[in-house]
Amino acid sequence: MSSDVVTAVELTKRYRGKDTPAVDGISFDIAQGETVGLLGPNGAGKTTLMKMICGVTPPTTGRIRVFGADPVHEPVAAKNGIGAMHQSGPYDEMLSALDNLQIAARFRGVSWRAVRPWAMEVAEYLGLAEALPQLVFQLSGGQRQRLQMVRALLTIPRLLILDEPSAGLDVAGRHEVEKFVRWLRDERGVTVLWTSHHIDEIERNCQRVLVINRGKVLRFAHPRELVREYGGAHLLVSVEDAVAGKVVLEWAESAGYTAAVDNLEVRIEDAQVREVLPELARYCQDSAVAITGVGTVTDSLEQVFLRMTENRG
Repeated sequence: MSSDVVTAVELTKRYRGKDTPAVDGISFDIAQGETVGLLGPNGAGKTTLMKMICGVTPPTTGRIRVFGADPVHEPVAAKNGIGAMHQSGPYDEMLSALDNLQIAARFRGVSWRAVRPWAMEVAEYLGLAEALPQLVFQLSGGQRQRLQMVRALLTIPRLLILDEPSAGLDVAGRHEVEKFVRWLRDERGVTVLWTSHHIDEIERNCQRVLVINRGKVLRFAHPRELVREYGGAHLLVSVEDAVAGKVVLEWAESAGYTAAVDNLEVRIEDAQVREVLPELARYCQDSAVAITGVGTVTDSLEQVFLRMTENRG
């Protein structure tokens, strides 16, 4: 029996009245205990894909299995192990945050008395415990986001779906959430599917990244592998004045490189020190200008993502 938590084979979803499918022949698998990032521009098919995993919408063709079960035709087997934290969720605004958690427990068919100690522990860790008696409409955006997390984790899920988990959180709050999710994965074996516009979150926390665009999979690989495959190394040349910067820029462009000057630093795209420096040094010496430093920088996952999805049909 496969240990994969999610398996998709040639998964396609078409909506009536749309010329192109929202999801178009996607195949992938997510292993037990793995944290997978889901990246794609707006309209790429991320939301539709997550809806099919949760059994909210059926595929038009293809096959999706969660814990080996069909989310539409075997909802109990497929959905019981899922915890989902959405960007926004229905609350009764005139009830307290605590009352909303109790309602969520009843809705999920679990005893509040049984799950309360764990829910309070999660709320305490996320800095929400003192706000639980407040009415929901009084909560800040960050507190609402933390409440979403607590609600998703009333029980420890086998699969945790995070849809923009850091929306509305400050930097410290983001790192608290990340640390907690890593603990769930490492100590409790929770599998995580994580989508976020903060691509640095994905780069820090995910073992593999599923990049989709226009309903198709572009690549499914480790972040470092994506950077190595689609990214580049760029040369940063520090100069002592604007005149020297202009000279370095002129040389780079004459050599066929794309370059730009920012203050007293020239960035030469897709250039290696070994192949550039000897010729550049001679040119600067002949021009009677000095280079004060040379370094390299590699693309981030965010830059790689933009490069992968730009103008892809």
